[in-house]
Amino acid sequence: MTQNELLYILTIAEHRSITGAAQELFISQPSLSESLNKVEQKFGKTIFDRTQDGLVPTAFGLHYLDTAKKILDRCKRLEADLDEYRQLRRGKLTFGIPMNLGTYLLPRVLPAFQELYPDISVQFKENNSTELDKLMLSGKLDFSVMHYETPNKAIHYELLAEDDFYLVMPLALSRKYNFPDYRPLNIYDLKVLEKESFLMVASRQKLRQVADSILEQLSIRPDIRCTTKSMETAKRLAAAGMGVTFLPHSYLNLFSGVDNLACYPLEPALQASWKLVIGYPDGRLLSRCSKEFIRFLKQKMQPDKA
Repeated sequence: MTQNELLYILTIAEHRSITGAAQELFISQPSLSESLNKVEQKFGKTIFDRTQDGLVPTAFGLHYLDTAKKILDRCKRLEADLDEYRQLRRGKLTFGIPMNLGTYLLPRVLPAFQELYPDISVQFKENNSTELDKLMLSGKLDFSVMHYETPNKAIHYELLAEDDFYLVMPLALSRKYNFPDYRPLNIYDLKVLEKESFLMVASRQKLRQVADSILEQLSIRPDIRCTTKSMETAKRLAAAGMGVTFLPHSYLNLFSGVDNLACYPLEPALQASWKLVIGYPDGRLLSRCSKEFIRFLKQKMQPDKA
């Protein structure tokens, strides 16, 4: 049996007549009648009883129609799967990502993704989260990978990972406090830093918001020695002995290492972390390429969540 034959019989059942079915299918009545007779002869069973109310399925006909519908549904799913496969073979995706996050994340993900899907064209734009939101909502980006800030109601967010913050201080200074290395630091540990100089990033950055939240819980009004737009600058100044700062784990080794630095994890109760999310316009359907890249990205981030 062909898909056309299955479709013909189902359409006859829907219209309860050869005439109505033929009109919908754009074929002649004799051709449709011949197709029905051919199927009935093949099985040696009548599919429809001819009644005053039209064509009514027989017991065998009901079984045939149910099976035919299942077969056609599977054929449609197969065609959809093959279409998605074709998209993966020759697809294109464009996404946004903040520059520092891209520096950390993309070298870990893109080479492996391109090796698996060499024919997918991947383009990305680097900018801050506000500008990325504008580009995404205007249709210039399929999605964005970013740190979760104030939610935008027009954007749907999927959690990718949580990035825990660390206390970062000069190695020489760490000898003064001798913090324990067998557990994360709690409020009572951190309170002793009240007299120390702090190195902070600009107040509008998400990194600063997390740092301010930590200090607020400690009831510390920090002595801010300097403010910078770059967390890398803050880290290097700490390594040079100028003060202490808070940095996310993923960025500790981003550009430079942690030479001359002591880095301490913080107790979960401090909620010292930021969320890494994937955002895309609410209600917009993602392409198969985008879905596969997001799945691949989540898979690659799994070790960080362990």
